[in-house]
Amino acid sequence: MKTALITGGSSFQQGFLKVHGGKFGALFDKVFYLPRLHEEELEGFDCVVIATGLNPDFLMQNSKKIVSYLEQGGNVVTFGSVRPPYIPHISFQPCETNFWWWIHPGADLPLYAYDQNHSLWNYLEVRECKWHYHGTFEVDEGCQKILVDEVGRPILYKDDCHFAGTMYVTSLDPDYHIGQGFMPTTVPFMEKFMQWVTSDIEAKLAQKESA
Repeated sequence: MKTALITGGSSFQQGFLKVHGGKFGALFDKVFYLPRLHEEELEGFDCVVIATGLNPDFLMQNSKKIVSYLEQGGNVVTFGSVRPPYIPHISFQPCETNFWWWIHPGADLPLYAYDQNHSLWNYLEVRECKWHYHGTFEVDEGCQKILVDEVGRPILYKDDCHFAGTMYVTSLDPDYHIGQGFMPTTVPFMEKFMQWVTSDIEAKLAQKESA
């Protein structure tokens, strides 16, 4: 399976590719620099990961390219805030972020598995998803809520109903913290989350080949 990353070249984005012996950089067959994405082709990649904290103007300039990729069966992972709305059907609602809940003895971040039997939880534990988040999403019927807040608003979900391809959407920002070198739980999260995404896409590809 071929995977690409769209990055903007910020220090934390460069760090993400290099820290921990470069094991996260090794996840990707190609790294696209967002300001030059208009010169590139996404077709040929089974999965494209869109990094946290990218320039919104460049994202909007490449909106048609990303949507076309999804329409042709490509798969997209997006981290952090989804602003501006460069991909249709993603409705992001920003919220105040609780950065310091963990300093209080016995405190917990109220995040929950929407369905304990979802395949993601064969790879991850909910506790590995807890550092903070930057917003929630409104999702259409047919999308799979996976990780939700205390009132059931999705923090992480899968959308395989709007395009021929699949979107894996979360307001968690593991790549940022890995690149900056803090929030250690983001390391196992990123490893296991991408293992799940890979297995999910590979299962879909195998199903298509056998059809």
